[in-house]
Amino acid sequence: MVIRVLKYFCIILVASFAADVVAAKTVFPMPRLENSCAHTAVRRDVTTLGPTELQRFIRVVREMHRRGWMDGFGSMHDHISHQIHGNEHFFAWHRRFLRHFETLMQQIDPDVVLPYWNWGTFWNNPLADPVLSSAYFGGNGRPGDNCVIEGAEERWGRNYPSRNCLTRKYRYGSTTGAFWPMRAVRDVMNTAKTHAQFRSRIENGAHGIVHLGLGGDFETMWAPVDVLFFMHHAMIDKIWAEWQSRDPTRLHAVDGYDASRQPVTAQSLMPFYGEEVGTALSTNGPGYCYVYDDVPAPPAFRPRRSATLAFNAMVNNTQPLVPLAPHSPSPPRHAGNNGFTRPGGTAFYGKEPGSEADSSEEYEPPQPMDISWLKSRNMDIEEAQRMQRLVDNVVAQMNAERKQKSEPPVAGIQ
Repeated sequence: MVIRVLKYFCIILVASFAADVVAAKTVFPMPRLENSCAHTAVRRDVTTLGPTELQRFIRVVREMHRRGWMDGFGSMHDHISHQIHGNEHFFAWHRRFLRHFETLMQQIDPDVVLPYWNWGTFWNNPLADPVLSSAYFGGNGRPGDNCVIEGAEERWGRNYPSRNCLTRKYRYGSTTGAFWPMRAVRDVMNTAKTHAQFRSRIENGAHGIVHLGLGGDFETMWAPVDVLFFMHHAMIDKIWAEWQSRDPTRLHAVDGYDASRQPVTAQSLMPFYGEEVGTALSTNGPGYCYVYDDVPAPPAFRPRRSATLAFNAMVNNTQPLVPLAPHSPSPPRHAGNNGFTRPGGTAFYGKEPGSEADSSEEYEPPQPMDISWLKSRNMDIEEAQRMQRLVDNVVAQMNAERKQKSEPPVAGIQ
């Protein structure tokens, strides 16, 4: 009797999961990737976009939110979360996911390109980051209900996984805590030799600390309801692209295992999309057609793409895709507490830590990620602890170097 009840329970659970995934497919269009590149787009740091470029991007993502597509992305990511985290599908799948998002953006406005959020610029003081100000995408949620009430996503609602406002809840109440400095990220780039090593170290380090720091919806598996998710993961994708650029063989092969402990190769199929991992290994490959502004462009090549794995993208939303009407740029407006004047001013080029803009206080490394949170995201606790030791050492080195530079020279020593 118990076995029969368990059997029926499993059937109901699987059926429910399948129905939700099908629902995710019908919430928004599933465009097929092109087999060639008519042109190559350049993804840029969001803070370097001009006022008109930024306003066009914001208008497009607001329209995507209005159509319910953000909920669809959140639902898809949530339902297959354990297949795409903690294993070697992480990089390629999220690259495909971002391209799906960007393709839908370009069906609304063909000239809009997904930017990335370089959280490494203000890693030691994210509260000073203009991206988290009202001039861009807002910061912490409102006390009490954690609703985002400023910036491009001001007072957004969401319908997945339940009806609520879009939320962020900073890890330490009023602050996110520190993120990873780019020096630590590049230390990982310099030491990781295999795809599996690099993926594990980035996912369980620089990637995770940003999700946990912003909190609220951003630390859940339905985080794609927040457009910042896509800019954060564009930064992660950029980091992967830079690592790939250092060795041409990394554009053709992967290693490691999937969630079922089966080997992942270039011919393995990505969850949900059913496309081969190899099709997502180059940003400049057919259907992807983009590069990053400060990463060497990979050579254009045609990965093996099986006709039977083209992804049944014909299930589309019944709502027609109508381009937005021509618009006039919004007038300049000023940020709130942080004092930034974007959009409406010149491009804001972020400085790497260590510039004259830094304070004299010692840098604080990011704090260890919560074990319970790591488990909920199928992440590697031991790897996260190793990465914590790495970033602690890097920050300590940075502080020692800054101290040495600030000390007056000893008399008699030239």
